[in-house]
Amino acid sequence: MTEENLNPKMNIGEKLKSAREKAGLSIDEVQKDTKIQKKYLVAIENDDFEALPGKFYVRAFVKTFANAVGLNGDKFVEDYLPNNNVTGEVKSDAKPVKDQALTVSRVVRPTPTETKAKMDFRKYLPLGVIAVIVVIVLVVVGFAVVKTHNDSSDSAPKNSKVTVSNDDVKKKPAKKKVTKKTTLKKGETKVEPVKDSTSDFTVQTGDDTSKLELSATRFTTASVKINGNQVWTGSLTPTVGHSVDIPKDTKEVNISLNNAPISSVKLNNKAVVMSAPAQGQSATQRQMNLKFNN
Repeated sequence: MTEENLNPKMNIGEKLKSAREKAGLSIDEVQKDTKIQKKYLVAIENDDFEALPGKFYVRAFVKTFANAVGLNGDKFVEDYLPNNNVTGEVKSDAKPVKDQALTVSRVVRPTPTETKAKMDFRKYLPLGVIAVIVVIVLVVVGFAVVKTHNDSSDSAPKNSKVTVSNDDVKKKPAKKKVTKKTTLKKGETKVEPVKDSTSDFTVQTGDDTSKLELSATRFTTASVKINGNQVWTGSLTPTVGHSVDIPKDTKEVNISLNNAPISSVKLNNKAVVMSAPAQGQSATQRQMNLKFNN
């Protein structure tokens, strides 16, 4: 953090608002990313923590807000809300240890009756455990005896004969059902998000090669890896995007976006849209993993 960020006189809301504006995000965009109502986001920027639904939500909302605007939510909360301080400034006048000792409540000692009851419970606890174990053993032995008796009754007599018909010999094993893989036509591309993931996608295309297109509405940076090898890293602007040719037999493409809300990703002219970030995940620093299944 800079010297300005460590200044205890700087309000929490003022810092979050400054970070949001620096990231080029509006209150509505932050509301969409964090799922926190707009009125609460505005209240946080105004240091009006009394407007939040409860004291429990203060740290959680501030942490999520900080992550969404590109800050480290955990560190921000520890720096600016130690011990759940919700005044908007870091407290510097900690209570002396001698004064704190005066607030300790009187220790309530158990009565003799309660002590005796606990001792009796501990005394008879081993006997209770042994009794439970004995019952379990008896149940298991009884079950084993009954099962053995049933198995003996169902078995064939020693002198019995078993005959095999010709129909049984001639029966052929059933054929295994083979699931055919869907083949796309040339020019078709299918991109689907992986269930329970905010960054993984499966890709199927009818083309031998593919084309990846990156763009942004404001200045930002991004990078691309193909099969684990970095093939491009650079800047994106409203007028200058970048395209990457994906060769045949590619297994995986990894895309790193430094400002995801203003960035756009297309594969074979088909938009690839990420879901909202998970709780605690940054809304700006995002990763996209395209796994080809051709």
